[in-house]
Amino acid sequence: MAENEDKAGNGSSPKPQQETLRDDEFSLELQQVSQGATIAKRTSSGKAVPDRTNAKNQAAEVLSYRHGDKRTNNPHVGMVDTHSDGVEGRAVWQYDPHIDPALQFDSYRSTIEHLIDDALASGDKDRMQKALEQLKRMQSPYLNWAGKAERTRFDVDTVSLHVHERIDPATILAAIQKKLRDGKSKASNAIQPDLFHAPFENLPLRDAIDFYKHERDWSNRLIAGDSLLVMNSLLQKEGMAGQVQMIYLDPPYGIKYGSNFQPFVNKRDVKDRKDEDLTQEPEMIKAFRDTWELGIHSYLTYLRDRLLLAKELLHESGSVFVQISDENLHHVIEIMDELYGSENFISVITVRKTGAVSSPDAKVNTLASICDYIVWYAKSKEKFSFRYQQLFIEKESNEVMSSQYNLVDENGSYQSVSIESNGYAESFHFQIDLFGSTYRPAPTRHWSTTEAGMYRIARTGRILFTKNKIRFKKYLTDFPVTPVTNIWNDLMGASGLIYVVQTNQRIIERCVLMCTNPGDLVLDPTCGSGTTAFVAEKWGRRWITCDTSRVAVTLAKQRLMTASYDYYELKYPHEGLKSGFIYKTVPHVTLKSIANNPDIDEIYARMHPAVETALAALNATLSGLPSFPRRRESSDLTKAVDARLRGHDDQGKSGRDVHESSGDDDGLEEWQVPFDFPADWPEVARKPFDAFHAARQAMQKQMDASIAAHADTEILYDQPAVSKSKLRITGPFTVEAVPFATVLGLDEVEQPKQADIAVARSGATWRQSQWRDELLKTGIRGKGGQKIQLLDLAPLPGAKYIHATGTVAEGGDKVAVSFGPEHAALEQRQVEIAMREAGELFPLPKLLVFCAFTFDPEAAKDIDTIKGITALKVQMNTDLLTEDLKKGRASNESFWLMGQPDVIVKPIKTGCYQVEVRGFDYFDSKTGELKSGGQKNIAMWALDTDYDNRSLFPRQVFFPMAGSKDGWNKLRKDIRAELNEDLLEQFHGTVSLPFAAGENECIAVKIVDDRGIESLKVIRLDQV
Repeated sequence: MAENEDKAGNGSSPKPQQETLRDDEFSLELQQVSQGATIAKRTSSGKAVPDRTNAKNQAAEVLSYRHGDKRTNNPHVGMVDTHSDGVEGRAVWQYDPHIDPALQFDSYRSTIEHLIDDALASGDKDRMQKALEQLKRMQSPYLNWAGKAERTRFDVDTVSLHVHERIDPATILAAIQKKLRDGKSKASNAIQPDLFHAPFENLPLRDAIDFYKHERDWSNRLIAGDSLLVMNSLLQKEGMAGQVQMIYLDPPYGIKYGSNFQPFVNKRDVKDRKDEDLTQEPEMIKAFRDTWELGIHSYLTYLRDRLLLAKELLHESGSVFVQISDENLHHVIEIMDELYGSENFISVITVRKTGAVSSPDAKVNTLASICDYIVWYAKSKEKFSFRYQQLFIEKESNEVMSSQYNLVDENGSYQSVSIESNGYAESFHFQIDLFGSTYRPAPTRHWSTTEAGMYRIARTGRILFTKNKIRFKKYLTDFPVTPVTNIWNDLMGASGLIYVVQTNQRIIERCVLMCTNPGDLVLDPTCGSGTTAFVAEKWGRRWITCDTSRVAVTLAKQRLMTASYDYYELKYPHEGLKSGFIYKTVPHVTLKSIANNPDIDEIYARMHPAVETALAALNATLSGLPSFPRRRESSDLTKAVDARLRGHDDQGKSGRDVHESSGDDDGLEEWQVPFDFPADWPEVARKPFDAFHAARQAMQKQMDASIAAHADTEILYDQPAVSKSKLRITGPFTVEAVPFATVLGLDEVEQPKQADIAVARSGATWRQSQWRDELLKTGIRGKGGQKIQLLDLAPLPGAKYIHATGTVAEGGDKVAVSFGPEHAALEQRQVEIAMREAGELFPLPKLLVFCAFTFDPEAAKDIDTIKGITALKVQMNTDLLTEDLKKGRASNESFWLMGQPDVIVKPIKTGCYQVEVRGFDYFDSKTGELKSGGQKNIAMWALDTDYDNRSLFPRQVFFPMAGSKDGWNKLRKDIRAELNEDLLEQFHGTVSLPFAAGENECIAVKIVDDRGIESLKVIRLDQV
């Protein structure tokens, strides 16, 4: 084994990769199994035998799980331009709604007729069968809603997913220890050379710009953008169809604001129809309109489209869970029956969310609603059945179950169950002699086992006898757990909530554990606060999650970055996560397993003579006494049985001499010897009394051990073995975003191909005309009363990304204006082409104004670095988007000039540098003005000390708004014990730790405010 491991380490096969933060060095390295190491080995039975070393005096390790899977090289945002990542086409998805049961013309029947004709002409029975099944499916009833029949096909923009950040918590935390080491001594670098690869693999430049053509090592993914665009990109650009094992979808429950968005990262209380609680994110406003524009009708279309793409992503054995309230539960089931097939329905799980009828979650004006529902379908139920993992809960934690085990003896709690089965069976309908009495099953019933099995059960002390029948003693420890069903009433409430619609973590945990294994891929198209990603990371699953809201993505990023978990021992470490964990198991003792256990006969034959000898000695001691106990009559026997059934017999117990008495009444039978030494017995009898029970208990102990050894076992998938010497943090993940598909010129807007809900909304031409008129009327407001007023502004039809040109009132300078998308961030490709088009104008404009509701941080950085022309970033008031959703406008100003983030870089004496974030510009939606934000408005800021112009790889991350229990303070105490607390506390401020210049001599600072809005500033250190 050791030899094979050594060869694997030299490159013959992939090795598991674990990023290590050591206690003594706090360094980053990859853990491998050394030649002399002891690992979990397979025994002849195939079970894992873990190596449990004594960790008492060993240094703790802080690790993160690594996956051996690969992913395609989607673009890093700093490498994107119009040549490497141009505008793609649109993917067309077709949905078959069957035919309506009502009498009407079926426009799709001709298609099926052609299908049948072709099948018959081919003579292929399989094709004929498929055509028949398709026709039958079209004739089944289905759910109809407004717009469904008109929208059996829909187009989705095919866009790339741009990598903006590469997050590795181990690298960030290691930087703290590195500074500590550098301060103490001239020890070697804390970050040791990688044994396999860096946390993030940088492909050679030639390969890196050849997007989607090369593979790189897997890292999990947090994506900002519409789930439909994300899933379509995964399918079309990355070829991920059939690769996802589980999808968890938690769509909005209703039209209220609180069910759809949260405007601030630090404010969960969202009031419906309150202007200040309306999101200012254009993407979220679009999502809200698309979802609820036609009420339940557009909502069902929203669900149908996403569930259709989800099915394409699922593996054949994969599952999809949809969490929903009772308001739309029936509609969700109907839609999923159509998409996935009723034959693939698995269950509707009822989750109790509150225990009090007076709770705000309950509808107290009628029948209280205290449950949510999880609708569970498989892509193929037949194939999923091989993947299902039954979960269990402790019986003692279940009031109903524990109350059934209401009898107690020296072996613990038990219940009395029948030893008979329904129906007459001649071979099992025999007479049995036990405890001096004869028993026979009822005429319409039979014994549950054979005659030999009955005597085996009796010899183990498992028989209870009553006046007319015998019963079986079933102990709680025989099977201390009970299977989880579809009623979950033990998961009420969620602690530590940070998001308005945050799901209870334990709910998602159960779903993940029932249908996935370590290393499987989990997708959540409705990320929220990142609960699914958190759960997947905890249980060693790969994950992809996305959300339209920047607030949600910011919260999820912070939650994952500062998370810590138990380290679960791998079953076969040399095989990595795919081998699974070492799980706790429990015995499942049954009447059958005892009755068929031959060891009981051997143990009885070997050890019962000692019991008989001890009993004879006890009877001999008692025989010379005047009050020598005799065998009891039947009336006394009845009283003893009644006492036993109450669980506290003090006169006798079920015995091991299971055959009928010989009739000698000069002594006690085994089953007549009391448990406790009677008060009226002389002390001289105590020694043989104790000897009898010692012999009996010794035999019982070996029988119990044999029963446990022959019992079936159940795996507890939610109780893996936890390492006592290792700790764990989140592994590497990327933060990505969906770019806007394209920005159309005034003469390029496509008209809708058919009458659908898009007709009811204003198109791009009308919007840009509205914005142009508003800009001409109000001008551009700067801070301190400054204002740029325009004398004229006219459209420029010949250009693609310059939407208007005009003249500044003061000075007469020419200005070119480029409007960003209506419902997305202005991104860098638009900046690139707008700059090119502005350079082609004559005369050359002095000002190039980019107006947008939000700026992609990479685009904002590019605008700030434009040379030869004055380029301005102008924030558009979101009142221009939400006039129908708000009671009134917050301000008469619609366009505000935005400055760069106020970031200072200072050289320090040690030859290092230090960064201070002083502020940034942000748009205050409440006042409708542009303000300068400080520490109280910064949710997070990150510093890349060696920026490579590809994407941000933060080495230091700060949470200035974090409280005493937030931010890095959320790390477990045992992990924080490995860190320098003073340096860790600085990670909650606005001044960085000292750092040395990197190879690129360039740094990048990203600031995220409390609305999730990002700004990026790049500074070259050789120019400081």
